[in-house]
Amino acid sequence: MRESNRAFIEEWIVAHVPNRARVLDVGCGDGALLGRLVNEKGVRGTGIELNEENVRTAIQRGLSVHHGDAEEGLDHYADSGFDLVICSLTIQELGHPQRLLREAFRVGKQLIVSFPNFGHWLARWQLGVLGRAPSTPCLPYTWYETPNRHYLTVKDWEEFCESEGWQALDRAFVANGRQIHLFPNLRSEAAIYLLEERK
Repeated sequence: MRESNRAFIEEWIVAHVPNRARVLDVGCGDGALLGRLVNEKGVRGTGIELNEENVRTAIQRGLSVHHGDAEEGLDHYADSGFDLVICSLTIQELGHPQRLLREAFRVGKQLIVSFPNFGHWLARWQLGVLGRAPSTPCLPYTWYETPNRHYLTVKDWEEFCESEGWQALDRAFVANGRQIHLFPNLRSEAAIYLLEERK
């Protein structure tokens, strides 16, 4: 993922998290985003992270982070225990994202999800014209080393949300660090959604 896109996504998330919210960050990495939310928005935040080195870094930041695999379940969290669950650049790497996202809506009232858009024109061109697995500035891995297990597009995601009964309260699309408004399924390198369940 381009650093400029990561920065855009982080700023968007920070802007959409209410002050003093209860936040769960799934796949929180080294805690950089969660730390900003605690410091700038006064959230009561906790994270889940699989990578042990990232967990150590997050704890050194003074954060509450659980070392474990979120896909094993969020059973130890109460129903509606959080105002907001964040899954930023995480779902494409999960084995069973549908299961985790449903659990996220059990423990949280709203959900922020960001993901790389595999429908971006450059990825399509490499696959369709060159006949090669895409490797782009936003998807910088070779086929044999990528952590990505699921290759979703903006269109796939919106159809999935519709089928699950989730509505987007806000969304943004980004390429090269700038927001995209037209033809996001073709032109965006990443997408971000703020979701809640339909009443």
